[in-house]
Order: sequence, then C-alpha cells, then structure tokens
Amino acid sequence: MGHAATAWERLSQMLASGDVSGVLELYTADALYLEPYNPPHRGNLLIQAYLKDWLGGKDDIEVDSRRVIASEDGTELGVEWTISYTAAGRRWNALPRASFFGFAEDGRISYHRDYT
Repeated sequence: MGHAATAWERLSQMLASGDVSGVLELYTADALYLEPYNPPHRGNLLIQAYLKDWLGGKDDIEVDSRRVIASEDGTELGVEWTISYTAAGRRWNALPRASFFGFAEDGRISYHRDYT
C-alpha cells in the first residue's frame, strides 16, 4: 500500500475513534481543507480543531472505505466512503462521502476536499 492510501487509512481510523490528535503529523502546517457549507480551513491546527468539533457528540462511529484510488506517483488520492454514527439519540447509517487529497513531497496531506 502506498503512502497516500496509508494516510487515508490513518485518517479514517482517527475519524472512527474520534481521536484526531494525529492530524498534526498527517497534514502539513499550511494544508487546505475544503468542504460544503463551511469556510476553508487552513493549517493543520485549524483542521484538527474543526474535525474535533465535527466529531463531538457523535458515538459509535464507523467509517467504511468503498473505493480508494491513488495516482501512480502517490501525490493524489480519491476516496469514496461512508460514515455511520449515533448522535442525539438517533443512528445515522452509511452517509455517503467522497474525499480528494493532494500530498506534499514529504508525504503529508497538503490539500483535502470533501463532498457529501
């Protein structure tokens, strides 16, 4: 498995566990994270804070990777995935997501765009 797919595996494990403490090592200091309905998040500290807040109140999180496609040189990655969780007394199942990543020369995520 290439470094791009390994980075996704690490991120999906963080999301499932609700522990995003490893985001600082996974993303570059100036990484850009884009998603619908929110302003851009710039920098690994802000990305970590956002993900921690987004995961707050969610329990029993499950992340299922449906399709993972990496570029041959490992600088780009596309992932089709679902997330399930319990929040506010209700179970949300298999919500579809798609994420696209760009990687810096050191293998860390420099660009992340999510679609819901």
